[in-house]
Order: sequence, then structure tokens, then C-alpha cells
Amino acid sequence: MQLRAIALSALLLSSAYASDEVSFNYIYYDEDSGRTTIKSPHLYLKKEFGADYVSEFSYTYDSVSGASPTYYDASSGASAKIPEGVLYPEDIVYGDIPYEDERRAYSLLLTKRMPKTRDELSVGWSFSKENDYISREISLQYLHYTDYTKNRSLTLGVSYQHNNPKVSCYLNPGYCDSTTGASVKTEKLDVVTIEAGVTQILTKDSLIKGSLFYIGEDGYLSNPYMRVVRYYDSYSPILAPERKPEERNAYGTLLEYKKSWQNGYFAQLSYRLYHDDWEITSHTAQSSVTKEWAKGLAATFKLRLYHQSSAYFYNGSIDYFTDQKYASSDRRLSSFSSFESTLCFKFPINDTITVDLEGSYYHQKYFDSIYGSIGVKYSF
Repeated sequence: MQLRAIALSALLLSSAYASDEVSFNYIYYDEDSGRTTIKSPHLYLKKEFGADYVSEFSYTYDSVSGASPTYYDASSGASAKIPEGVLYPEDIVYGDIPYEDERRAYSLLLTKRMPKTRDELSVGWSFSKENDYISREISLQYLHYTDYTKNRSLTLGVSYQHNNPKVSCYLNPGYCDSTTGASVKTEKLDVVTIEAGVTQILTKDSLIKGSLFYIGEDGYLSNPYMRVVRYYDSYSPILAPERKPEERNAYGTLLEYKKSWQNGYFAQLSYRLYHDDWEITSHTAQSSVTKEWAKGLAATFKLRLYHQSSAYFYNGSIDYFTDQKYASSDRRLSSFSSFESTLCFKFPINDTITVDLEGSYYHQKYFDSIYGSIGVKYSF
């Protein structure tokens, strides 16, 4: 028997035969005890057409409410609007700006397995829409087995994403052309991602995977709701929109190791290194242990550790920025560390229905959050 036939069944905890499935998940996310709340139902469909074709479809709806931290003019209330009159230093505060949003996302993936080699060609499409953001993406991936044993595979994938952020003219006076009377100005952001990887089965119950990736972004990368303070120590401080470079190039690598044991235990380790020309370098280490019992009952514990350095144009101080070309006080660009722990359970009801429960806790220096989901999968 080939190693692949044994390894994949153990490492992926999947059935030995392909099946169609329908699954529904409901996700709840809470940040800082209600500062930001996300409620998200998710639908997933998978259909096999014979042994050579697979189609997958997903739909997600996100309902978001909460507040986002930034500098604002307290004399006019908690609003992201850029003040047009005289601004006094004592009126500039850092706090939460309330917001609400909705997002709908659709994705479709079609996979073709080659009759002789069983190589796989996948073509993907996705679309999402928010009140102030539209995203479209296409992707292409090819998986090639290097020989008949299928113990080693090579993967090459590429995706192109076209985004349209919408900048509010009311919140950003002076940014839009006032002669048009438009309420928003639509910007563009293009993202290209390329990834190449190799997977090697080591033994009948272990494998290793390594990949390299590149992410290129070009266009409007600023956040139209984020503010920075310029010339705070002068007589005329300015509350201005943040400004990020219009290009970002990132590179990195991902290493994974998977191992299973005959007593029903399965472990996975991964490490991801990321670096971009904004001078952000991040390290992500993740591990998980799964225990599977008879009849498909399983429990998984995951631990994720993360650290990143800050962007060269980031500073959170109120009195730092003057005439710098690029400036941001967005905490996501700062230097910070975080950890996340997750516990998952899989409960088979019968041969076709499975219930999944998942909960996680996330911590970093700026906030804590909890995440929970419940899902039902029907295989047929």
C-alpha cells in the first residue's frame, strides 16, 4: 500500500471515500466585552461530480457593530469627521468611534482531477460587499504529484484581487472634488498573491510541507476613518487623515509538520515568517493536538503565538507627527505580541450528520476577545 493512502486518512481525519456535504455554521465574536461584536452565519456546499470534478460554494453574512479607536475632535462629539474650523489641543482625544456595518461574501471553487496522474487544477472566484468596500478575487492553483507513489507533491497558486474602498466626502472634507457633489470617492486597490510549496510524506503517519509566498499590494491602502495629529505642540494643531504608502511588497515562508498515532492522537506544528517593505516582520507559531475516539468523536486544542514589529511610519503618540509624508496611528501597525487558544469538539450524530463546537480566547496588549461557533454538517 502506498504511504499516501494511509497518511492522508489519519492526518486529515477524513473518510476514505469522497462525499458531498452541506454545512452551516454560526459564528459569534466579541472584543473587549462589547466594544466590537460580530455575528456571522456561514453556509458551505460541496458537490462531487464523479471521481474527477469537485465544486465548492460558500456564503457568509457578517453583522458588525462596535467602536474603532482613533484620534478625534471631542468638541464635536465622537466622530471621525475631520474638523474644518479652529482646533484646540485640549479638544483632541484618543477614543472609540462607533460604527456599524454589514458584509456579504460569496465564493466558488472548481477542482479538476487529471484522470491518469490525479494532479489537481483548481479555479476560484470570490466576491464580498460592505457599505464602504467591494472586493473581487480570482485564483488558480495546480497540484502536481512528482511520481506514481504520490508521496511528494508540488503546488503553485496565484490570485488577483481587485478592491474598491469608498472614502466618505463628509468625513474627509477636501479629499473629494466638491464640484461633483459626490458623497463618496471610490478608490482602487489591487492585490496579487503567489505561493509555491512542496509536500513530502515522510512515513505512513507523518508529513512535512514548506511553501514560499509573495503578496503585492498597489493602490489605496490607508484607512479613511483613521486620524493622526500633526503639529500638536504648535498653536494650530491639525487632525489629519492617516496616510500609508500606496504600495506594499511582502515575502515569507510557511513550514508545517503533521503526525498521527495509532491510538487516535494527531498533532500539527507550523511556523510562518512574514516581512514587508513597510518594515513589518512577523512570526507566527501554531500547534494543535487532536484526539479521536470511536465513531468519529474528536477534540482538538490549538495554541497560536504571534509577534510583529512596527511599520516605519507608525507612531501612537499625540505629539509625534509634523510634516512626514506617511503617518499612521493604527495600532495594527504597531509592535505587539499576542496569543490565542482554541478548543474544538466534533460530535457525530450518525453516519451522515456531525455537530461541531469551537471556542477561542485571544489576548494582546490592546484588547482581549472571545470567539465561538456552532456548526452542523450533513454528508451524503
